[in-house]
Amino acid sequence: MVAGAVSKSDSNFKGIRPFDSSRDLFGVGQVLEEAFRPEGNFPLANVPFLRDAGIFLWTLGYAPLFPDRVSGFVFVQDGKIVGNITLTLDEGRLDRYFISNVAVRTAYRHRGIARELLQTAIKDLRAQKISWALLNVRPDNPEAIQLYEHLGFQQLEMNGEWILSQPSHRASRLAASQKKNVLRPLRSSDHFAVKELIRAATPANVLQFRAPRLLPFNLTWDDRVAEMATDFFLRQTTRRWGLEANGNLCALLSVIAQRGPLPHRLAIQVHPAQRGAIEKELIAFGLDELEKFPPRRIHIAGTSTHPELIAALEENEFKFARGLTLMALAL
Repeated sequence: MVAGAVSKSDSNFKGIRPFDSSRDLFGVGQVLEEAFRPEGNFPLANVPFLRDAGIFLWTLGYAPLFPDRVSGFVFVQDGKIVGNITLTLDEGRLDRYFISNVAVRTAYRHRGIARELLQTAIKDLRAQKISWALLNVRPDNPEAIQLYEHLGFQQLEMNGEWILSQPSHRASRLAASQKKNVLRPLRSSDHFAVKELIRAATPANVLQFRAPRLLPFNLTWDDRVAEMATDFFLRQTTRRWGLEANGNLCALLSVIAQRGPLPHRLAIQVHPAQRGAIEKELIAFGLDELEKFPPRRIHIAGTSTHPELIAALEENEFKFARGLTLMALAL
């Protein structure tokens, strides 16, 4: 019935109009499910005869957000929605919006629809006196990145994940050769020093648009209680260490080691003044700790603003798995 309402309303219309949550959710869901099906983001997307049910579940997840924080535009052609762009108010910031769900049905691509939707959205935000438009894009989507840059967006930071599928003897030998300094367990008294280190490790132009990522190093009491429960039920062990230089914390390492089926996880933060000198050693320490547990895949996050860590990870045979690049446009 929803799809029928969209088709009837737009049967003689072609072009861009504002998104209407009362009639467009299912049509937009169909566009996004088709566009993002290879990424597996939609429930039941890989079961053809259940895809409509999956789209319905997706619409239920979005529905509570409307109409206060989410708006956007759709492109209508041949009596149906064939393109979409979503605008979401950045929570707590009235001067910027996130652009997302830029998608066009496969049969209608390469006709400039995505560009028209973006231009319309940017014009609308400027009319509202919004200061910034933000979006995330996969780094392996050069066509989209080129389009965004042509419209004035600038790349700020790529946040990605690297995976070591199975630690090899070479990686273990390399790790052992890098261990020189002594790390110590983090203490509760390190709270403010940890916070300052992470803030210093986050570039100023990135801090303008996102808070420092304090987890998994700087935990509230609620976080600690939740972590203890998670460690118990998932049969995992979480430990954190710090490395000092001249009496000050200069690097952080977190290890989440699994006895169950989940992958191990490492996290590393390094003060800019120490970058390039200790990343290999931190990785070595983490790999050494994980040898005490059953072998599992090892996951670790990295950012393009810390290339020294990425280089050290790849030297230790970690492979890039996925990521998102944050881009910003001053309006």
